[in-house]
Amino acid sequence: MSPPYYRSSITLSPYNLQYMGVYSARNATGVIGRYIEARLGKPSLVRETSRITVGEAIKHPAKTTKRLRSRPQDALEGVVLSPSLEERVRDIAIATRNTRQNKGLYRNILMYGPPGTGKTLFAKKLALHSGMDYAIMTGGDVAPMGRDGVTAMHKVFDWASTSRRGLLLFVDEADAFLRKRSTETISEDLRSTLNAFLYRTGEQSNKFMLVLASNQPEQFDWAINDRIDEIVNFALPGLEERERLVRLYFDRFVLEPATLGRQRMKLAQFDYGQKCSDIAIRAEGMSGREISKLGVAWQAAAYSSEDGVLTEAMIDARVDDALHQHAQKMDWLHMEGGAESAGKHGVVVPKEAAAASVIGFTAVQEAVPQALDSVPTIQVVLPVMAIISSAQAAAEAEVPTASRLVVSHKYEGIGYIKLGSAIGHYWEDEGSTELSPSYLGWQFIFYLLTFS
Repeated sequence: MSPPYYRSSITLSPYNLQYMGVYSARNATGVIGRYIEARLGKPSLVRETSRITVGEAIKHPAKTTKRLRSRPQDALEGVVLSPSLEERVRDIAIATRNTRQNKGLYRNILMYGPPGTGKTLFAKKLALHSGMDYAIMTGGDVAPMGRDGVTAMHKVFDWASTSRRGLLLFVDEADAFLRKRSTETISEDLRSTLNAFLYRTGEQSNKFMLVLASNQPEQFDWAINDRIDEIVNFALPGLEERERLVRLYFDRFVLEPATLGRQRMKLAQFDYGQKCSDIAIRAEGMSGREISKLGVAWQAAAYSSEDGVLTEAMIDARVDDALHQHAQKMDWLHMEGGAESAGKHGVVVPKEAAAASVIGFTAVQEAVPQALDSVPTIQVVLPVMAIISSAQAAAEAEVPTASRLVVSHKYEGIGYIKLGSAIGHYWEDEGSTELSPSYLGWQFIFYLLTFS
């Protein structure tokens, strides 16, 4: 006898069918949305891009249409460089454009130099000239991502590989996360992100071009240097370039608004060409960005005046103010440099010590302070701290017997300090104790702050 056959049936109500339809539609929409975001959406690490995203196309249809119809631009339009550098970067622009047209492998470029010398501007112009899209990311955004940095880095390169026009990936302040793994102290998350970056850039690509910008290229990991095909130095502008920049921004921010008559701005009568030449001579050491801010300052001066007239005296006043601020910035920079600028902050450094890159102090007057007010304040302590911290580099050097730091305290908390050409010993009334320069530096600061 055959076993009994059981028949089961499932009855679906209209409510169950409706629920299944809604659930399936919602999941399908999520999958499609994630696919579109992965292929077309801008990654979180990308700050700016010329590539058209779905959201931007919906929000700005007119702007998107204009960009699609745009033609390649001159790579050096609005970029002022020295003749030798201009010739070199123009060759790079032509080679990049021909590489894209022939579907070849792009060359990776490193641009280094002081801030405000036109690195980011040229990267944008290079992409537009060659008909590529560009994307800008900054190295400072990588470290805060922590363990999510690896995933975010892979998303950037996955997104870059889907560009039909080719993508120029510009990494500004690249030394912020592409540091040496052997000597720099970096977190494990940042190290993993760096390894992911190295993995995705191990071979040259015909999908994206890598352009790095840095003010301190010596901090790059050696594996990063191995991936660079072209190194370009963007130096500060010379006299001829400064004059071209001054004239460029004078026309853009002063002459054009004054002559068009659409804005509340007028220009007094004086020799504009001679004035631009004089400003270029005075602006020695200033970057292109600082000179562009001069043009904005002139425009603001005219807008803030009662009659809206920009006079020659107002222009000179803004130039004087800009030169003063530039000198202040250079003082801060030299303070970070150590011995080369110590003399500007009340500490005289011997030329021999500066040449040997050994931080030291020259003798200071050996006199007992007259009152508590003569004890150094915090304004004096801060520059000295920077020099004391750098004394660790000379810790192993031989310290002469006559060159010692003596800190002794007299009655009622009044102290005096005698500084030698090197730091290495600390003396007390009971005797002397050998201490490291680092510990001695903190003891030195403690005494200054306590007795003040």
